[in-house]
Amino acid sequence: MNKKAFTTVEMILTILLVVVIMATITSVTLVYRDKSEYEESVTEIENYKNTLTKIIYDDILDETNPVTSIIENGNTYTLVRATNPITLEIINDPSNNKIGIKYDSVNYLVPGCDKGLVSFEGVDLTNTSGIYNMNINFSSRKYEKMLTIHFIILNT
Repeated sequence: MNKKAFTTVEMILTILLVVVIMATITSVTLVYRDKSEYEESVTEIENYKNTLTKIIYDDILDETNPVTSIIENGNTYTLVRATNPITLEIINDPSNNKIGIKYDSVNYLVPGCDKGLVSFEGVDLTNTSGIYNMNINFSSRKYEKMLTIHFIILNT
């Protein structure tokens, strides 16, 4: 008798081989998905930083109305000019997942704060020989580096 069918052992080995291949593919896919999410997070935060820096610098670098000093009042920083002072307010409300900067009546929230992934670390403000250095620091659990929005303001 010439039977041409799979034996039970052959079926079990075939199923095990398929399971091993699927497990390998799944683990590789998860690694690449995590890497993709991390890269997306980094890109979002860098875009946030660059956009906000450009928006604020457009006003700071106005040669007809230069910044003369900076007044700190809690989490509010007023960049004093002859007219139309610039006000930066730090939004630090982790209980409502709102962390970022309020500028020109617009809230610029840090990407990831809505998921509780971002925390406000503080503002470093120094004045050396008429040059203000302002660093607004945030940290993110997904982004391994500190997010610092840096401004250099010449006191005229």
